Order: sequence, then structure tokens, then C-alpha cells
Amino acid sequence: MKDYLNAEERNQLMVLMTVIQMFDGNRGINGPTMQNIVDSWSSRGNLTKDEQRSLKMAQTYLNKFCKSVYNRMHANEKETIAKRLAKFDFRLVDDYTLQKIYRDIKDRMKNAIVPREQFENWCRDIMEVHCKGCTKHHAECELHTYFEDNFVPESSWGLENCRYAYKEVDVKKDEKKIKEFQEFKAKKAKAV
Repeated sequence: MKDYLNAEERNQLMVLMTVIQMFDGNRGINGPTMQNIVDSWSSRGNLTKDEQRSLKMAQTYLNKFCKSVYNRMHANEKETIAKRLAKFDFRLVDDYTLQKIYRDIKDRMKNAIVPREQFENWCRDIMEVHCKGCTKHHAECELHTYFEDNFVPESSWGLENCRYAYKEVDVKKDEKKIKEFQEFKAKKAKAV
């Protein structure tokens, strides 16, 4: 027998283990425990003795199955299952909610969500490579449109070709320009 599970087998085992935990009252969800099911169904006269016995037997054999499979796994596999099981849950949801979740996931896969500060740091790095010393007209530059659409702060150089283009700074020659640029950045930072 194997001492590991493939992804599908692991997911199936986790579903079964989650059901056991829920029935035992060890899950953080408001699901019914096995005793609650038996009590509430019995009180309404909707559970025969044979059905009650079958339900308890199903719980017992499900427990035996999961323990047997889990116990023959390698220590690394057990650790992986335990970690994932702690973060794993399943819910019954209506189709509308499920479709909304799928749309949100699809949107997240299409559009990255990044904190603004991190985004601007990346833009600054990109500008260092593409905009420093650039002479390309802004209409020919894909980055210009991207920066503009995402409100990336402009350089303060005021070059004719592009608002994001700038020249390499010679510290000794351009101390005034540096000071103006730093003031511009500080003003932009306060505005955000």
C-alpha cells in the first residue's frame, strides 16, 4: 500500500474527516452533531430504530476507514493532511453564491491586487529601466497608458516627449532639480 495520497485522494479524505469532526462536534461550523441529528429526528418521529442504528454504524465505519488510512500514511503526509485539514472546510451554498465565488476567483486570476505602496515601488523600478533617458513619444509607449490609467505619479522633469520620462541626474550639476523632484514627490505622497 502507498504511504501517501494524490491530491484527489487527499481532498476526499479531508471531506470525510471533516464530516467526522462535524458529527463529533469538533468543527468550528454550526453543523449538526450526530447526537443532535438522532435526537431531533427521533423527537419528530422521523427516525426508525433501524435508521438510527445505520447512522451510528456509518459513523463508526467512517471513523475506522479514516483512521486506518491516516495511520498508514508517512509522517510527512500526516503532517500535510493535518495542516490542510485545519484550514479546510466545506459549505452548502446556493448556485448564485457559488457562481459569484467563481467570478471573484476568475477576476483575481485576471487582475492582481497589490497594495498601492508596493505597486508604486514596482512602477518606480520599471521607470528606472524604461523611462530614464527615454526619448520615445508617449503615444508610442504602452507604459505611458498603463501608468496614466493607474494614477502613477509623473516625473517632474516636464520633458516634451512624455510626462514620465526623465534624465539621469548629475548630483553636482542638478542639486536644484533634485530638490524640486523631492518636493514634488513629497507633495504627491501627501495628496494620496
